[in-house]
Amino acid sequence: MKRLAIASAVLASALGMAVSAQAQGLPVTKFNLVGSIGNLSMYTQQEVPFWTKTMPEKSGGAIQVEIKPFTELGLKGGEIFRLVSQGTLPMATTVLNYNTGEMPINESADLVGLVGSVEELQKVANVVRPMLAAEYETKHGVKLLGFGSYQAQVIYCRDKISSLADLKGKKVRASGISQQSFVNYLGGSPLNIAFAEVQPALAKGVVDCAITGSLSGYKSKWHEAATHLLPMPVNFGLAATTANLAWWNKLDARVQALMTKEVRVLEDNIFAQAATETAIGVACNTGTAPCPEGTPAKMVLVPVTDADQALRKKAFAEAILPDFAKRCGPDCVSRWNDTVGKAVGITAKAM
Repeated sequence: MKRLAIASAVLASALGMAVSAQAQGLPVTKFNLVGSIGNLSMYTQQEVPFWTKTMPEKSGGAIQVEIKPFTELGLKGGEIFRLVSQGTLPMATTVLNYNTGEMPINESADLVGLVGSVEELQKVANVVRPMLAAEYETKHGVKLLGFGSYQAQVIYCRDKISSLADLKGKKVRASGISQQSFVNYLGGSPLNIAFAEVQPALAKGVVDCAITGSLSGYKSKWHEAATHLLPMPVNFGLAATTANLAWWNKLDARVQALMTKEVRVLEDNIFAQAATETAIGVACNTGTAPCPEGTPAKMVLVPVTDADQALRKKAFAEAILPDFAKRCGPDCVSRWNDTVGKAVGITAKAM
């Protein structure tokens, strides 16, 4: 009888959504979506419930999504934007810095040293949104639907460090050209290693240090190989939810409107979550405060000094921004100055 009651409830719910979808006049829209890193909260707590519960409910059952993280699909991350552009993937969420080698403009809002908090990053992302959306559509056949972000990207090291300057001479995992420029400026050797491969690389000594989000690294057990944590925000890991433009244009206009509206709600929720996770990640890695995510690790917390902050600012001015300008080109620099540059009060010089 209990099973019958459950089955009846499920059937009633399905029928209710079908009636709701019919009432809204929305056509059934099924598609596969590639999500972000599978064991992190942006995917587990935001993307999965949004696409598997929120969107079906909001659409009355019309929008039906199968979602898998790229980390479970044999992808490394850097190829995702290209696969969406080609139409191999209809929709995907990816960290924009993964693709900066091919598309320097993807670093526009998340250059190392540009902003100091998730809240500042969200403001810059809103400013740069129209520029990136136009770039994606006209040059790459990609529809930009929304942003998201991980928490502050911080520095994990296998051996003792006492300052940012101690990265000199060390092999450092860095994602994106901006982080690589930063490590080079400090006198380190940047290595581009896929996120899922970093923990074993730290354990084996392939890298001495690595940069990622404070909570991201904890959840991926980087603390089992790294001993010291420098929690200075390097940058943040801006992500974007995108769709193949040709596929998107074939969707019913009402489905497009609903998805566009709701993905912006998802964006706000992801940014709000990221804003709280930096401190949580530091606490979980070091045990300096309660850890709501599990057993706290025992990494050494390296204090961030004024000298560290000054060195980061110097690196941005002398290396990171000029390198970005050189790679992005005069037209890109002009658009950056008119958007991000005005928002933060900085002018880049075309190289």
